[in-house]
Formats: sequence, C-alpha cells, structure tokens
Amino acid sequence: MTGLLRRLLSKERDLRMVWELEKAGRRSYLIGTAHFFPYHFTGSFRRYIGRAETALFEGPLDDAATGQVIESGFGEAEGFSLGDALDERTIGKINEELGEPSAALISHQLYRGLFGGNRSELCVDLKGLKPWMAFYRIWARYLRKHGWKYTMDRDASAIAAELGKNVAHLETIEEQIEALNGVPLERFVSFLKGMEWKKHRGEYVRRYLAGDLEGLTAAARRFPTFCESIIDKRDPILYERMVSYVERGDAIAFVGVAHCKGITERFLRDGYRVAKVMV
Repeated sequence: MTGLLRRLLSKERDLRMVWELEKAGRRSYLIGTAHFFPYHFTGSFRRYIGRAETALFEGPLDDAATGQVIESGFGEAEGFSLGDALDERTIGKINEELGEPSAALISHQLYRGLFGGNRSELCVDLKGLKPWMAFYRIWARYLRKHGWKYTMDRDASAIAAELGKNVAHLETIEEQIEALNGVPLERFVSFLKGMEWKKHRGEYVRRYLAGDLEGLTAAARRFPTFCESIIDKRDPILYERMVSYVERGDAIAFVGVAHCKGITERFLRDGYRVAKVMV
C-alpha cells in the first residue's frame, strides 16, 4: 500500500500511447507524445528507448532550435494580430483565468505598458508577435499555472542521448515554422473565445493517460493547431521520413499524439502489423 500511495502522489505515470510496428520480423515502436503535460513518463521512456538503436523525433530540440522558433515568432503577420482580433469580453476572461497583475504592479509604468491596466488590455504582452506565438504565450502561461511543466519530447530526447542512441529528426526547424505560420488566425480566436480551457485540459489528460487515441483525437479537433498545415500536410511527410528507419527495425519514433491516427493508418495500409501496447 505504501508503494501504491507513493506512486499515486508522484508525478510519474505509465505510458499508454505506444504502438508496436512489425513487418518481416523487424520490430519498432511509435510513441504519441503530449508536448506539454502535468506528468512525466521517465520509467516508460527508459524501457522503450533502451530497446531501440535509433530514436526519431519530429524536429531538433536543442537550445539553438528553440531560439530559432522563438525568434521566428516575432514580426508582423498578414491581417490582424491575435490581440486585435479578441473582443473585450474574451480579453477580460483571459485576464481572469491567467490572473491580472496586482494594482501595485500595474501602477509601475513598465509593467503597465507590458500587462495593461484595465480589462480591455490583455495581461499578456502580445505586441509584435505572430498569431501562433501570441497564442502560445497565452497558452503556455495557462498551462504553467496548472503545473504542466514536463516536456515529453525533450525528456525523451535527453534519455536517448544519455543511453547513447542514434538520434534522427523527421523535419527541419524551417519546415515546422512554416507549418505554424499556416495556422489560420480564426482558429486561435475561436478557441480563446470558447474559453472551455478547463474542460479541454481535463479531457486531454484523462484520455491521454488512458491511451484513448480515438477520444483524444476527437477532443483535439477543437484545438487551434488541429488543422491542415499542422496535421493533414505533415502526417504523410512524417510517415515517409520515418518508414525507412522502421523497415530496418529497432527504431522508436516520437511524434505528437495527434499525428498517430494518420501514421498508424499508413503503416497498416503498407502491410505492417500495428498493435497497441498494453501496460
């Protein structure tokens, strides 16, 4: 009972978004990741990565790549900025959800300029940001507030490096940035106006931990980045670039869980045995 209680109180969970891919006696694994999450999967990652020779990730995850993504998020975008597209009611609800700065903080000129001093101004500075970067500045602050501090892809990448595995990337940073630039502004606005963040957050965690891909995919369709430039255009590219590694066997591929339905369907179409791994 003590061990069970310790397990329940810890932030580690068993990974259930795992598929075994097999053809001609060669076996590999596909892992569907949540890029940010309130729990970690260190034990599961070590177990699966330990079996592989090559670990595949969507794109580079080092500090230089991260800096390039952040830098690309600054600049003028065509049409309205995200901040301009939000109505006062939505701005007020976002401020309440994220927590407005205190009156003393707002009285300081610097912070008044950054955060705004009334409900018609967002408590997050979005000036000069492209829509996707502006959205993620809001969303990342919201997730941090609720303890979503683990980054599954980076955690897995660090373990793969520690274990001396070969690491390969399926996309360049430039390709990933281009995909983000293709997300319509309207999808960000619609999600923020809906403000069903708590429901989305709770459903995502519950379905991910249960390994419920169908349910999670259905729920994820409301999220802004579940769109053509992120999913429909990239699924075939991710598959085409990982399949040569999987053909050789002993590979493990980490991709965002929203890509797993399209990718597993392609493996099945090409004659692979695709089996959900049961913990």
